[in-house]
Amino acid sequence: MAGSTMTVEEEAGLIPLGYSPPNYYPPEGSASTRLFVKKEPSCTPLWTTIRKKCSLEGGLPQIPCMRWMRNYNIRTCLMASADIIAGLTVGVMAVPQSVSFAAMAGLPAAYGLYTAFVPVFAYSIIGSSRHLALGPVALVSLLLNDGLVKAIPGCDINENPNQPVDAHLQQIYNHAAIQVSLMVAVLYLLLAVLRLGFLCSLLSRPIISAFLTAGALIISSSQVKYIVGYNIPHADRMQDIVYNLIVRADRFRWMEFAMGLTWIALLVAIKSAPRFHKRVAWMGPLGPITVATLSVTAVWAGQLEERFGIKVVGPIQAGMPPITVDWWLPMGDNWPRLVLTAGLIGAVSLLEAISIAKALAERNGDTVDADQELLGLGVCNLAGAVFCAYPSTGSFARAAGLVNAALIGFVLLCLTPVFQHMPLNALAAIVITGVIGLLDFQRALFLLQVSRMDCLVWLATFLGCLFISIDAGLGLGIALGLLFLFVRTAFPRIHVLRRLPGSTFFRDAGMYRLQESAEDGRTVVVSSQGPLCFANAQRIKERLLEFAAGSQDGVACVVLDLASTTFIDATGIEVLTDLLLKAPAKLHVVLADPNTAALDILDRAGLLPKLGPERMFVRVHDAVAHCAALAVRSDDLGHPPVQNGQNGHSHAQYIVGSVPGWREGSSDMNQPLLVHESIDNA
Repeated sequence: MAGSTMTVEEEAGLIPLGYSPPNYYPPEGSASTRLFVKKEPSCTPLWTTIRKKCSLEGGLPQIPCMRWMRNYNIRTCLMASADIIAGLTVGVMAVPQSVSFAAMAGLPAAYGLYTAFVPVFAYSIIGSSRHLALGPVALVSLLLNDGLVKAIPGCDINENPNQPVDAHLQQIYNHAAIQVSLMVAVLYLLLAVLRLGFLCSLLSRPIISAFLTAGALIISSSQVKYIVGYNIPHADRMQDIVYNLIVRADRFRWMEFAMGLTWIALLVAIKSAPRFHKRVAWMGPLGPITVATLSVTAVWAGQLEERFGIKVVGPIQAGMPPITVDWWLPMGDNWPRLVLTAGLIGAVSLLEAISIAKALAERNGDTVDADQELLGLGVCNLAGAVFCAYPSTGSFARAAGLVNAALIGFVLLCLTPVFQHMPLNALAAIVITGVIGLLDFQRALFLLQVSRMDCLVWLATFLGCLFISIDAGLGLGIALGLLFLFVRTAFPRIHVLRRLPGSTFFRDAGMYRLQESAEDGRTVVVSSQGPLCFANAQRIKERLLEFAAGSQDGVACVVLDLASTTFIDATGIEVLTDLLLKAPAKLHVVLADPNTAALDILDRAGLLPKLGPERMFVRVHDAVAHCAALAVRSDDLGHPPVQNGQNGHSHAQYIVGSVPGWREGSSDMNQPLLVHESIDNA
């Protein structure tokens, strides 16, 4: 019956006004002003669900290549040479880079080529990104070398992994690298099965930016030894690297230095050429292969290795990658350090792969599934552990990646004797110029303007990675980020809201410079940004009690706006119970505009039936009108109303006819205050 009023008893059997359980929806085609109407849950037969999952469409998400292969136009993409050219371009760049990254990881050059060859095929089938493939990268190589040197004492004696001083120790090192690749694969597959891709969010953008910047500096400084021509002990701290370079400066070699600077200058010039003229844009990716070709030619033609002692890569194993399953066990006593190394590599690789995949997907209108990406990375690294590849992560495009892998396979079969003459100073130049783009000091300046806490996290991570260790720096950044998150939660911003003139909207009084409205009476509207949990519940309660203490006469009404309350835990429920049902007589607290999450928790805690509809309102405006009427009636009666918690209808026994914008209410004192102007009975 439209427009009628009902007691709470008359509402029994129907959905109580304003405090219905969550997952309710407004009735379709109805003008009812009821807050929620229950929607019967739909039940899909089990057989229908199984059939859908087993169908081609249902199975497509598990085999993402089916999606892009359906739309792949061989004539326009492959036959028109678009992907062939892209693959060849990436391949000529990837070959020298793979050799360089393998040297950075402390592994023979062939391992870098294996890592650029094996995972590409697996990811092309199982990965979620249409434009991403896998290969060796600088940061993973750095983390792997740092972890294995700590796990295997004395292995840094082998300056050149292709010509090791201690072959047995190098073999142990190689086995450990494959074992780390296996651990990374198991980690990814486990996270994919449990759908825990969200855990990568623990590494925030400030932490990643600081890590990349510090890593770029460490990588560059670690390659300087090949530019200056003398070896230094392995070190993962910037001060140790600089110290070792200085104390051994008497071994400086001018020929190596001149060649290294020449390659760096050439790489920078080729990389910068497209900025000056569009016609030479094609030259950008050709820097590494150009330097590789020129350096190999110079060493071979000038006999620089024999005449001047220029250090070269040395023998590279030819042929397809061997099967290394028998290397998985035993792991030895150093397995805890290997697990830690695998965890760091897994986190960094996942973030790097997802970041690149999302950037490419946004550019091409695609989407990336983090859990599917975990599955793809796990399968790829498992394939790498089977075929002698160390951990890999995202780098280049899909179909182009297949062509690139084919090119690397051709190099493994036919051209390894050529690259064995490549000087180490050329490899160092390729690495140094390649990591320049990782420097991100502008992020720190941006964070300083936006959030000093985030800037402090960036600075702590950067300095920790640079001067302590990479794992310690990442741990420090994560710990500091979690600490600041707790501080922000424990000290929430509690805003006082006031009515915008001429409207029913309430906004932050400080932001909009709003004055107290006469029609709001002794009512204070409060909004807390964030969760209501153990860290801040007591503080919020104290603030609300302060409003009651500031009221000199009558009832202090506090409207708690729950629109911005993202979560309520058990402590928050207890505090709300105290405020709503056990508060002092001078304090009357009502809730307004609860979101679905808040309603769900209040319902599961059994608090909604205790409140009644007169304590839960759809809009802040309705709650303020109720409190204003309550204050007026309290003044007329000359005493405070019935205290909280008595019979569940204490503050609903006052009429609201004098409240502006509201219709005349019932004069029956037993009728509860309505939170809407009309109700349509079902």
